[in-house]
Parts: sequence; structure tokens; C-alpha cells
Amino acid sequence: MNRILSLTIASICCFAFSGCEPTQTASTPPDSTAPTESMKAQVGTGIQGRSLDNETGIGKMISAPVSAFFAVKERVAFDIQIPQALRLFRATEGRCPKSHEEFMDKIIKANQIKLPALPPGAVYRFNPELCELWVDPAPADQTPAAGNQ
Repeated sequence: MNRILSLTIASICCFAFSGCEPTQTASTPPDSTAPTESMKAQVGTGIQGRSLDNETGIGKMISAPVSAFFAVKERVAFDIQIPQALRLFRATEGRCPKSHEEFMDKIIKANQIKLPALPPGAVYRFNPELCELWVDPAPADQTPAAGNQ
């Protein structure tokens, strides 16, 4: 085990100090701009870990676990915590939340759910007709700090 670790460290040092770089394709930075249209909040809508999506070669080996970690955090919030909290709310109230404010108050805050941070210019909005959380472009007069509420 120590030998494998030593070889891995030696390989990384070779790349770092000899001037040779792992094969990478030229790529554009990930698009961290706000969505131009509404979409359901799901894994991949958060900003954390998106800068690691275009890594290749050794960079991908290092960034893949980090990307997976952020994806799991989003999946827990969007696919487990929020649906469970909505089921409990419907069971006790007999309905879905009537507004975004009620959703944030009685679903997110009451269950201490931490929503993933969104790119600048995007906001969470609860859609009462569909009983789902969506990501919308932020209104022009809304500040980025308030955009993730």
C-alpha cells in the first residue's frame, strides 16, 4: 500500500515539477450563469462542484470524488428531504403549501433543510400547482444574496 502511494505521489511530482502536464483538452469554463428559463430543482442545479465538471486526466481522478460528494448532497435535499417533508405536510394539512413563503416556512425551515447554493441570478421558487420546487431566473431588481431564498 505504501509503495502504491509513493508511486502515485512520485507521478504527481513528476508532472508538477518537470513541466509536463497530463493530457487535457482545451475546454471552456463551466457555465455558471443563471438559467434563462425555469426548471425543476434537481441534482446539477446547485453551483457547488460545477467548476470541476470539465476536468480531465489526473484532474478528473482528483475532482471526481468531490463532484460526487456535492451531487449526493443535492440528491439528499431534492430527492429525499424535500419530498419527505412535503409528504408529511400533506398528511397533516391535507394539501400542498399554497405559496413560496409557506413552503419556505413550513417545509424548508421547519425541517432544517439546507438548499444547495444556486448560481448568481437564479432563485428557488415553489410551484404550488405542481407542488414542486423550481429554479427560476432572478428578477432584475433582486440582489444575488437574496436570490437563494
